[in-house]
Amino acid sequence: MWVTSDLLVLMIPATAKRRTSCGLSFDFHTDCASSNAGTACAWFRGPGATSTQHTSRAQTSSSKQEQTRHHHHNRLTTFQTPPDLFKLIEKESRGPTTQQPQIDDFSPGGYTPKVQLPFKTMPGQIHRKIEIERRRREYLKLDIAQLLAEKGIDSNLLMPRHQSSREEHVTTEVPPVSDYLPLEMFDNEDYDCRTPQDWLALGYDEASPDRKPIPAKALLPTTDKSPPEDPKSPSLEYRWHFVGVLDYSKEKSQYLVQKADENGRVRNKEGKPILNGGYEKGITPMLTAGQYWVPRIRLLFSAEDPRVFAERVQFALNLRKNTQANILYNLSVDCMPIWSGTPSLDTHSIQRIKERVLSTPGIRPEILQECIGPLEKEIKLEYDRTMNRIVFDKIVMSHPEDLHITLPQKEPERTPQMGRVSVPDYAFEKNRTAFAISSLLTKPEVICVLGEIRAECIRVAAMSLFHTTFTKPLRLEEFERTQSQKHEQVGLFLRDQWVTTLRNIIHSNLRDIGPGWNNLNESCWKAYKMSKLCRLMSLVRYNLQDSLRFMVQDSLVRQAQLLLDACQSVLTCPQDLVWGNDLITSPYKPKKTPLFLVDLVLDQTGVCYSSPLENFEISIINLFDKGILATHNVPQLDKFVMPQPFTGIFSLESVGLLEPAVSELKKKVRLALRQAAIPLRAYAAEYEKHLELHNLDIETLLKAHSQGEQTAQEVKKQAVHHLKEQEKLDHSLPSSIVIGPFTVSVKTVRQALSKKRRALASAVLDHFALKLRNQVDDACEQCKLISKKLYEKPNSIEELAEHRDWMKQIPDQLKSPKELIDKTLSDYELLDEFFHNVSDEDLVRKWNEIGWPSKIMNQMKAVAAQHDEDEEHFQKMHLVDQNNFQDGLDSLQVLVAGFETRTDIDRAHETANEVRRASEQLKETQTMAQTYNNRERLFGIPITNYDRLQKIIKDFQPFRDLWATTSDWLRCHKSWLNDPLSIIDPEKLECNVLDALKTMHKCVKQFKDIPECQRVAADICSKIEDFRSYIPLIQSLRNPGMRSRHWQVLSDQIQINIKPKANLTFSCCLELGLQDHVDEIVRVAEAAGKEYAIEQALDKMEHEWSTVIFDVLPYKETGTYILKSPDEAFQLLDDHIATTQSMSSPFKKPFEERIATWESKLRLTQDVLEEWLMCQSSWLYLEPIFSSDDINRQLPVEGKRYQKMERTWRKVMKNAFHKRQVIDLCPDGNLLDSLKECNKLLELVQKGLSEYRETK
Repeated sequence: MWVTSDLLVLMIPATAKRRTSCGLSFDFHTDCASSNAGTACAWFRGPGATSTQHTSRAQTSSSKQEQTRHHHHNRLTTFQTPPDLFKLIEKESRGPTTQQPQIDDFSPGGYTPKVQLPFKTMPGQIHRKIEIERRRREYLKLDIAQLLAEKGIDSNLLMPRHQSSREEHVTTEVPPVSDYLPLEMFDNEDYDCRTPQDWLALGYDEASPDRKPIPAKALLPTTDKSPPEDPKSPSLEYRWHFVGVLDYSKEKSQYLVQKADENGRVRNKEGKPILNGGYEKGITPMLTAGQYWVPRIRLLFSAEDPRVFAERVQFALNLRKNTQANILYNLSVDCMPIWSGTPSLDTHSIQRIKERVLSTPGIRPEILQECIGPLEKEIKLEYDRTMNRIVFDKIVMSHPEDLHITLPQKEPERTPQMGRVSVPDYAFEKNRTAFAISSLLTKPEVICVLGEIRAECIRVAAMSLFHTTFTKPLRLEEFERTQSQKHEQVGLFLRDQWVTTLRNIIHSNLRDIGPGWNNLNESCWKAYKMSKLCRLMSLVRYNLQDSLRFMVQDSLVRQAQLLLDACQSVLTCPQDLVWGNDLITSPYKPKKTPLFLVDLVLDQTGVCYSSPLENFEISIINLFDKGILATHNVPQLDKFVMPQPFTGIFSLESVGLLEPAVSELKKKVRLALRQAAIPLRAYAAEYEKHLELHNLDIETLLKAHSQGEQTAQEVKKQAVHHLKEQEKLDHSLPSSIVIGPFTVSVKTVRQALSKKRRALASAVLDHFALKLRNQVDDACEQCKLISKKLYEKPNSIEELAEHRDWMKQIPDQLKSPKELIDKTLSDYELLDEFFHNVSDEDLVRKWNEIGWPSKIMNQMKAVAAQHDEDEEHFQKMHLVDQNNFQDGLDSLQVLVAGFETRTDIDRAHETANEVRRASEQLKETQTMAQTYNNRERLFGIPITNYDRLQKIIKDFQPFRDLWATTSDWLRCHKSWLNDPLSIIDPEKLECNVLDALKTMHKCVKQFKDIPECQRVAADICSKIEDFRSYIPLIQSLRNPGMRSRHWQVLSDQIQINIKPKANLTFSCCLELGLQDHVDEIVRVAEAAGKEYAIEQALDKMEHEWSTVIFDVLPYKETGTYILKSPDEAFQLLDDHIATTQSMSSPFKKPFEERIATWESKLRLTQDVLEEWLMCQSSWLYLEPIFSSDDINRQLPVEGKRYQKMERTWRKVMKNAFHKRQVIDLCPDGNLLDSLKECNKLLELVQKGLSEYRETK
């Protein structure tokens, strides 16, 4: 049944527009009609009869919340937020849990219940934090849907629905009645323990300006459609969803919520956490899928009691039911026709009503006459309606089961506001006497004490714990020192002078009273406790404590206000403030003198301030605490006034460090100082561009520029640039600037930067001057070298000829110094342009450089004349040396002829030494002959023929070969026989034997004319031939493949026990008769050699694999790695597998197991690499797809498979990153199984993804 707003207003009498017969107050708004059928919208509020206790508590909470909001006390202390709330809700069918996983999309304060407990816990009472934690856990265990179901409420039926066409045409005996008024119209806000602003404030973390979503449950449709379906559609199903509250609209009185995903997170389309309700840069976001505006009655915050919320819903349902029943009742009465037999209002009654109206003072008859007709009709209509209502009530009461209409309840009778009360007799005298006994103000002395003490208390209350008057800004250390001195002065006054003054006041007024109620000399403790003096001292103590508290509170407020006023201009600064280019003008100047002075500092670590900005917050808060502590430990007066009954000294109570008001002031100051640091950091950030200049090392800069050649124009450009930058710095940087409570001194930085620019310009010119000096020195050095070499005196004709050739090149050599001189002179003009000082030494060097070329040309003429004289002298010396050389040839010829008589083999080593000396003399003589021929060419005289020397050398060569070879053979033969067999190199032995044999055969032929020498050669040749037969035996014994098993086999075959000892020599082998078993030894050595080749091949393959490692690279920002294609490993695998398979010979038996193991290792490595690369290729394709939360929601099965595979993949790649040896990592069966399992999962994921795309 639908009712228009006009009809709804007509149904309510004029006297009941503010209150109905059922005791409900409401206001109607005709502009809130439903869009579907013009449904009347009304806001109802009023407590139900069954929720008095919760309503009272909610009203108390609301009033306290309002008071807290006026005093800005909206900060709560909470425990850590339970981050596992999402899984708890997801698995609520199996029971709740309070486990706390780490989820950070919500603020911890969003789970903090509100409790009415003091912050300071008395002994025997439960602690506030424990009660908060207990309630938090209790609230998490409760399910709102279950609570509503226990009250008989179906959550899906809370939303009003349109009546479907099918239902409209069904004919039933009872007319269909459905809930058509929105439930939020009947919501009772008194159940709420927080205001909307306070609920949203729970989303702020400490020291964070961003507001996170607040966890809650909301009654929402089970499906999210785009565009959204009509919320009143009968096909929609509603249930409670876990959501994050993003914002609140005052106009709609609704909250913006967003459904949490399957992981319990509230994210935007990009997968990022939603902050500040999703508002960015002042742009109002459009509603996305999963976002709804919901009223408070459909929203249960995690920090509120679900039971109270269930009662709130039940109250709204009952109120809606009563309201709809009243509407139906009034509509039924209004629709009744006026029966002709119903008695009407008689004329006499109407006339009486008119008379009373016209007799009202202030009524203008002329206006009333115009309205009297309509009012009379309205009165008659109301009378007829009342008659109909009486009839209708009687019918409904007689047939309640047929009409299904509820009659409105009658308003209960109220107690009258005025009346008379009898006053009983009062015993004035008796009560006056009792008052005199109880009152302290019966003695003038006591009144004087209280008055004087009050004056002292007012004096103390007017004092200040802090110094608040500053004529100039102070550094943080000075500020702390000033305030600490003030604290010490006040504390000393309170504990010493003040206590003494108060004690004197009491003594001076009460010392003459004597025994009685105010006896200062009372020594009995019980008598003192019963006396008025005890109450007087208590009153004095309370006055003193009040004065201390007022002093502390006022001092803290004044100090806090001083700081807040200084920070007023910076309180609205955003966290991401950028200062701008204007570093001189400050838009954040305070109204009064700034408090603090800081120096801007540039160093290697960056831009900072002389006092760290964090220290200001810590220091100011510490000063607050020190000021409060200065009022602690002030002794009570009892011990000083009456020392007899008191044994100890107690202190007066003052303001505590953790009192809410103190904490709130600290919080405000802390936030203000943090806010004041924002523009300071922004201002300091603008100086980061000067860090490079400030930290620049001039020497390093000059070294960098010295590596490349700079022209004079480049140097000039650089110097001009530095000078211009210096001027720019002087005009763009201030000496100081005021920012909020800070005066920032920039003078030192500006001077340092300006000096650095000036120093850079000077350094560039100095470096250029040094470069010119070096160029001058280089040119002079070249000329000096030329001059020095000209003065060198030749010692031979060869040197003379070389010197003359060099002198011909001097003109060409002087071209480079001349060009350098010309360039240097032009570069010196640049220094003059900048008025750069050049030292006298540099000027002298410059002019010396100019004179060098002409000086060298004059020197060349003198040296040419000296060379002619030297040439004539050298020619005379040459003729003398040549005659002496001919005599030396005669001696050499006699020496060579004498070797024909040397035939004694026993003296072979001595003869060999003489032959070697003669050979050296012949080489020197040959060199001298070549020198003399070269000199003859230089002198231009005929060349002398030295064929005689060549004949002597030819005759000497056979003797040299004979005795040198004989000596070497005899020495080697002795060594081969007697040295340990282990140090003999068989290959070198064979080579030496063959070379010696070849030389001896040649000597036998050459000495056919000298029989004695030929006999010596033939004898040595025979000995070599005899030893030559032992070469196979030595080579076999020294085979590197011979192992213990081979020696054992050899010993068994020849029946001789042979062991390769360290002292075994070849002569011992000959003594054992091994020369008789050469064939057997050779066969065993050949087998050992082939086995050794197999062993070497295996060792070589293992060594080659030791250098093959995986190239593991980080992949984007995924936190894992990928393999670079291991082409080298695949190539090596193919080669080594082929090599291993080719080791099928009879000699592989000792290594058969090793070969099989190695081949298995290679094949397992090959399989692992193939599976690995296949898995990596599929993972690279799927990773960007399944990194999106949308895909995981749409393909949950494939998403779980992919996540399982990725966990294994990350583990494998992490292991590969730390263990990169291919041959150590890959031969692992478990690794192969893991990769195969990953490939199977990837294949299933790709198949599911393909099927999903085909459906799109």
